[in-house]
Amino acid sequence: MPFRNLDADEKDMTNLVEAFDAAWIELNRSTPIAPPYRSAAQNRLGEIIIAMWRAGFDTTIVQRAVAEFNSQSSAPPPGPQPP
Repeated sequence: MPFRNLDADEKDMTNLVEAFDAAWIELNRSTPIAPPYRSAAQNRLGEIIIAMWRAGFDTTIVQRAVAEFNSQSSAPPPGPQPP
């Protein structure tokens, strides 16, 4: 989990985890991220959410995090990959 070393109060931590879970579900809704890329993708999504939280975003963090994740050129390919 990307938030395990984050210094946040219980309410913020709950909000961050809920935002992460909602964003992860949204990212995987149409084309799931392939298993070999999931850990890296989860870490990157967590970093995006933490950065947005630190910048003061709260109400639209899920939508913004998904958009930011999708806009990054280093995003792992979605779905199953050929061997």
